[in-house]
Amino acid sequence: MSSGPSAHALILRHRAVKGKRDELVEVWRRNMPEAVSANDGHVDYVLCASYSDPDELLIFQHYRDAGAAQQFLGNPAYLRYLEESRHLLTGPPEVEPVEPLWSKGSAASQAQ
Repeated sequence: MSSGPSAHALILRHRAVKGKRDELVEVWRRNMPEAVSANDGHVDYVLCASYSDPDELLIFQHYRDAGAAQQFLGNPAYLRYLEESRHLLTGPPEVEPVEPLWSKGSAASQAQ
């Protein structure tokens, strides 16, 4: 039922300092879209603003495999984002690994 033995996905919660979520989104937009789009290791990536918490961003990342996720941590754009956003965050993101079971856009899940 999973999307493959090597599929790897994460849900991240970034908590901005009170009232700073819009600034955090701008830092993300300056650094991340091009890097994510150019990264073959990302199967899917969705940046979301929480309706229930005005200071929270949620990010769903679906990678080809765990190695692709690890490799992206060294991407220069990601490292710039971390540096530029540090003062806008209450702390490091909460990271929850999840198992992708099905995705409309994933060819691997279509075979399941």
